[in-house]
Amino acid sequence: MSCILFFDGACRGNPGPMAIGVVLFRDGKKVKDLSKFLGTGTNNIAEWSALIEGLKLAKDHGCRELEVRGDSQLIIRQITGKYRVRSSNLMPLFHEAKKLSNSFERLRFKWITREENIYADALSNKSLF
Repeated sequence: MSCILFFDGACRGNPGPMAIGVVLFRDGKKVKDLSKFLGTGTNNIAEWSALIEGLKLAKDHGCRELEVRGDSQLIIRQITGKYRVRSSNLMPLFHEAKKLSNSFERLRFKWITREENIYADALSNKSLF
């Protein structure tokens, strides 16, 4: 099954309250969305957490082929190996995301603009208020 996943993390202050938003689509139809408050942390932790929760969601919904779209250039470049993860507190999140990535027959990561990520962005911000 081919799916598209949108993810976003939000943080008020850095560190500060953080939340995630994830939306999963199959054949152009929304399958599931997720919005969750995570507590206090950094923007990068929120973004990585959103990616991980999104990958879990796609796996749980039987997606075999997945395109992951996010507006964090840093996360997209780190997960694809273009940038190294240097922060020791982000390494466990990176490894978890890489492990989950092995759950899919085909996986593609794509950076998109914030305007293209409105659903996940709105969900992540909703949980902060």
